[in-house]
Amino acid sequence: MLALEEVLSLEIKNMKMRRLKIEKIKINFLFGFLCLFVSSFAVATEITLIEIKGNKTTRAGIIEDLLPRSLPTDLSESEITEFTRRVKNLGIFDSVQVDVVGNKVVVDLRKKGTITPIVGLSTGKTIEDSSITGGFQDYDFNGDGTRAGGKISYVERGLNFAAWIDEHNYSPNRWANEYELYRLSSGFRFDNTDEKWTRNRLGGFAEWVSPFNYGSHILHEFQLMTYYENNTNKVGQIDLNDGMYIGGLYEFVYDKYKWDDLTPSGYKFVLEFRPGMMTTGKIRSETRFKFLAAFPVWDQSAIVLNGNFAAVNPGDVNHSLLIGSQQGVRGLRDSFYRTAFANYINAEIRHAFRVGSRLFLQPIAFVDGAVFKSMSASGSLSPWTEALSAGSGLRLVPTAF
Repeated sequence: MLALEEVLSLEIKNMKMRRLKIEKIKINFLFGFLCLFVSSFAVATEITLIEIKGNKTTRAGIIEDLLPRSLPTDLSESEITEFTRRVKNLGIFDSVQVDVVGNKVVVDLRKKGTITPIVGLSTGKTIEDSSITGGFQDYDFNGDGTRAGGKISYVERGLNFAAWIDEHNYSPNRWANEYELYRLSSGFRFDNTDEKWTRNRLGGFAEWVSPFNYGSHILHEFQLMTYYENNTNKVGQIDLNDGMYIGGLYEFVYDKYKWDDLTPSGYKFVLEFRPGMMTTGKIRSETRFKFLAAFPVWDQSAIVLNGNFAAVNPGDVNHSLLIGSQQGVRGLRDSFYRTAFANYINAEIRHAFRVGSRLFLQPIAFVDGAVFKSMSASGSLSPWTEALSAGSGLRLVPTAF
């Protein structure tokens, strides 16, 4: 057996060793933190000039405004990467190359044709359920990245129009404004009843989006909306009231999505709350969570996910969520399912083949899934309904627009 003095001596040595290990861990952690701290500043470069090439009719000041701070300033590698993403997300250039040359940022761009036609055609089970859309959008209205456009469409068994002007929301220095006027005519019909009618809305909204700070990927959006609603072409014993709607919207947006014609990447989450009321006294509220995520697989290939989870206060079918083939599950009946709860996810894998200098053929394979609760003509809820669809398709993608 060891003597008491030897036992105490061994214990003291063990304590010293444990203490040395703890101190070593502390020193290593501190050293690593300091290295990370120093390296984050080591990659920053003092930038005094910016050179912009290929912007054509887009004003150079609009590109420079996307920088985190006015020049001269120090820019880190992560800030250059984020600046590149914001220029790309304007949607008016199909090639964006940003390099740091000495104390200068060189932005080399290839501009697209920014006045883009809006053309859509979707067939339904009947001619009435088909949709057709025609219009245009200028992605660089007045040379400042503002989107302005209009369209006329036959959709939801009604004739509709919309006109809008939206400032881009990628500036870290200013609020962005969005305005829209629209008329929406929607045909309502249901299973197991002959009751049907057309709901017409004429209205508009104004929206304000917070500055997009570099220290955060968060945006806040606020909206005021109003429309007048009336009901025509009524068939059956239906009690419907016309009136004016007044409401607002708050959106919380987390945006790390990088737009690209062929291989988008990143993700974007949106949570929105929409309180409102009719002049008839009926409350109309809505909550929605949606996301968009894209994962490049290899060159010109990507997996893209789109999700939408929404709910309205039930009881009034004129205040409902439409789900169908055009928005929801491809192959589902259109202009039919008026729901109080609508949840769906679309998944696509896509690959593009070049068929011209700025023209690509893009085969896709998709899977869509949804669960929703429909409302009857009286506003009562039906049981949950599930829908699943899988298939393939082909897109023609002109990157020049």
